[in-house]
Amino acid sequence: MTHRADSTKDQLFDAAARLFRELGYEETSHADISAEADIGRTTFYEHFASKEDLLVQLVQRDLPALIDEVLGDVDRDLPSAERLRSLTVKFVEFVGTDHLGLILHTEVPRLSPEAQSAIAESHRALSVEVMDIYRSGIASGEFAELPGPVVGRLIQETMMVGGRVVMDLPGSKERIHDIANATADFLVNGLRR
Repeated sequence: MTHRADSTKDQLFDAAARLFRELGYEETSHADISAEADIGRTTFYEHFASKEDLLVQLVQRDLPALIDEVLGDVDRDLPSAERLRSLTVKFVEFVGTDHLGLILHTEVPRLSPEAQSAIAESHRALSVEVMDIYRSGIASGEFAELPGPVVGRLIQETMMVGGRVVMDLPGSKERIHDIANATADFLVNGLRR
């Protein structure tokens, strides 16, 4: 892809992110995105097959770096329960306040199975880290052993619920740290032996 094409694609990504944040994914059309980026609608289709394709590519572009940042903020030398607690707090804060976290939380369940799979792959590093922390916690005697698919889903859903609370409740952004800590306490205490 040429530099000009990269620049146009970035303009579309940036415009879409702004509109998704302001209007929501469902309420934003490809025509809105094109107008916001100040390009023709046909140019949109030179880069993306659909609005869903744009969202998937936006996630693939931005999410891995955001997850690396969240994971990098967690001290790997902490005991497993504290690592999971720290990761949960940071993830709840991300989901509850970051525009990409908000989009993913609300829109992924409505996307095609192919789009959901591509997005899941984009945050694979988070899933790997969570399961690594959990297995370390089992080995150290901090966590009870539960079936892998169950515990992975429970951890992920608990983190997402904490983020959802931040998004949905009036005034919750002012209490984000309390909500994130309560989510982390609930999760870690539920996994303890």
